[in-house]
Amino acid sequence: MAYTLEQIFEALGKVENGGTMVADLQTLISSARNEAAANRVERNKVLDALGLRGSDNPEASLNNLRTTLEALKKTGNPESLGSQFAALQNQVKELTDKYAASEEKAKAEHTKRINTAMHSALQSALAKGNALNPDAFVKLLSDQVVVGDDDSLGMKSGDKMVSIEEGVNGWLAGNPWAVKNTAAGGAGSGGVGAPKKTYTMDDLKGMTPEQINKNWDNIKNSLEKG
Repeated sequence: MAYTLEQIFEALGKVENGGTMVADLQTLISSARNEAAANRVERNKVLDALGLRGSDNPEASLNNLRTTLEALKKTGNPESLGSQFAALQNQVKELTDKYAASEEKAKAEHTKRINTAMHSALQSALAKGNALNPDAFVKLLSDQVVVGDDDSLGMKSGDKMVSIEEGVNGWLAGNPWAVKNTAAGGAGSGGVGAPKKTYTMDDLKGMTPEQINKNWDNIKNSLEKG
């Protein structure tokens, strides 16, 4: 026969030396309540597990449950209820583990979703601004993107926040070496005296604008090759 919580509490009230196990039960239920408050779906699972889902005021019911447990601390736990109490502990632990796994999964999915949106927005703005190598510059500019509390994306520009497009346009304007040369005619880049070194995005992060401009022909060739 499976015991209900009410039956277990009633039995606990009639015995002695069960304060420790009652305290453990109170801690487990209190922990389940705190985790449930952070998420409506998870909250309902906890209420279902405790048999409180149908209550008009679940919060008050849980508080009453804690009050009842406080009163039961002076009572005991009979040997006959040991297996039922252990089963209840396992059920609460199982719920707690599921909540933790669910929260971790949701956090990972949220991070992935934000990163995808950020990369897409940066790449689009860079392509629109005629960036020389949008894919490479996405990595360079990712650190400047800020995610708002509402998951909105923006970029740091001095002491203020601007849209991704504004931030990218500002960066391209300040780094003309990163923009494709769309002008027709003129002397071609990468003359005879151009350096042979191959540059990477990591190299660019450590270079000053003067160094970039000085070696621009070779940098451009390196970026075009990917």
